[in-house]
Amino acid sequence: MPAPALLRRALPWLLGAAALQGAGALTGWLLARRKDEGDDTTAGIRRLRVMAGTELRPHNPELARVRLDLVMAGAEVDLGRVPRVPGGVDLTVRAYLAGAEVRVPADWRVWVHCAGIGGVDVDPRLERTDDERGADLRVHATVVGAGIALEPA
Repeated sequence: MPAPALLRRALPWLLGAAALQGAGALTGWLLARRKDEGDDTTAGIRRLRVMAGTELRPHNPELARVRLDLVMAGAEVDLGRVPRVPGGVDLTVRAYLAGAEVRVPADWRVWVHCAGIGGVDVDPRLERTDDERGADLRVHATVVGAGIALEPA
C-alpha cells in the first residue's frame, strides 16, 4: 500500500485521538476552575489537574491539608517553607496515570498509607513513623499506574 493511501486511512484516527485528548484537557480545565481551592497562603489547598501540571509552595504556618486529584498529570509540592505544624499536615493524593513530587522538611516525621497500583517512594533520609497521629506529614494516597516521591526539602 502506498504511503499516501496509508496516511489517508490513518488520518481520521489521528484526528479523533487529538480531538479526544483536547476534549479531556478542556474538561479538566473546566473542572479545575470549579474544584480548585486556596493558594500558597491558605490553610487548605485543593488542586484538580487533568493532562496538566501544578506547582505548590505553601508557606502558611497553619497549613492543615493539601489535596491533589491528578489524571494524566503531574504535581510538585514544596513544603520546605512550612514550619512544623501542631497536629501535622494531611496530604491526600488521588493519582491516575500521574506523578507527584513532594519536598518535605528533613526534620518532619512522615506517615504513609497507599492503596492501588503504584506507590509512594519515601527517601531514606526522611524519618518514617507508624504513629499516624504523631506524624508531621500524613500521606493518604490512592494510585493507579502512578507514583509519588517524598524527598527532603
